[in-house]
This record gives sequence, structure tokens and C-alpha cells, in this order.
Amino acid sequence: MCPNTCLAFTGPYADLARCPRCGEGRWDPKKTTATQKVARQTFDTFPIGPQLQALWRHPDHAEKMRWREERTQSILDELKMTGGIPDVYEDVLHGKQYLDACQSGKIKDRDAVLVLSIDGAQLYESKRSDCWIYIWVLFDHSPDARYQKKYVLP
Repeated sequence: MCPNTCLAFTGPYADLARCPRCGEGRWDPKKTTATQKVARQTFDTFPIGPQLQALWRHPDHAEKMRWREERTQSILDELKMTGGIPDVYEDVLHGKQYLDACQSGKIKDRDAVLVLSIDGAQLYESKRSDCWIYIWVLFDHSPDARYQKKYVLP
């Protein structure tokens, strides 16, 4: 990654030694040797797909992740009995857009329903440094569990 966070040295930039935007060097001159190049800055990612696959492979987590499927079906059954108006709006699963997406087949029983939460801050007065964080909230877990640290995904 460019030390100024202009871009990541992947894809079309994988073979570059300098950032094409700011000109900063990619490699750390103090740590790089003739046989090993060491990047000045790195960036770690945790792809969401493999995290979800791991949850579905574990029997206990897979059972907990069926909560949304079961709750959605009970909400749809309730709406049939009440003429399409829920008695109580208690969760995002009661939302019209979500229920319409389920009924039209856009969201299927075994799909994962995720919310991306992003926040950022400028750390210094000169505004030369900033920090951004994000988390994935998995709405397949019940509301009492989905915000617990072990169920919030990086």
C-alpha cells in the first residue's frame, strides 16, 4: 500500500516500485535487502465470504443463523392473519423493503443478510491523517446476539 494511502499495489499496480499518484516509494529502504523486499505500509483485509462460510460450516453457528429465516416466516404468517399490517415493528425484519425482497425471491432462506457500518475520523488538526473502520453486522442472528463482539465481523 502507498504510504500516503493513495492506492494498494495490487492488480495493475502490482509491479510498481513507486506510487503513480504521489511518487512515494513502495519499499522500506531500511528493511529491504537484496533478497527480500519489505513494504513501507501494508493493509490487511478479512473477506466477508470466507467468514460467512466458516459460520455456516459450524453446526452451532449454522443453527443460530437460521433465526432470520424462521423469524421471517413467522412475520409473513402474522401479516397474512392481520391483513398485511404487523402488530408491532420490533426489528428490521418487519420492514417493507426487506419483506418485499423476501417475497419476490431477491432474499432467499439461506442467504446472508448483512449491514455494513462505517465510521471515520480525522486524527489531527492538520487533517493529514485519518482513520476509517468498518464492521459487518449479520442480521441472520437474533437482535440479542447480533451486536455481540463474537458475531460482529471485521
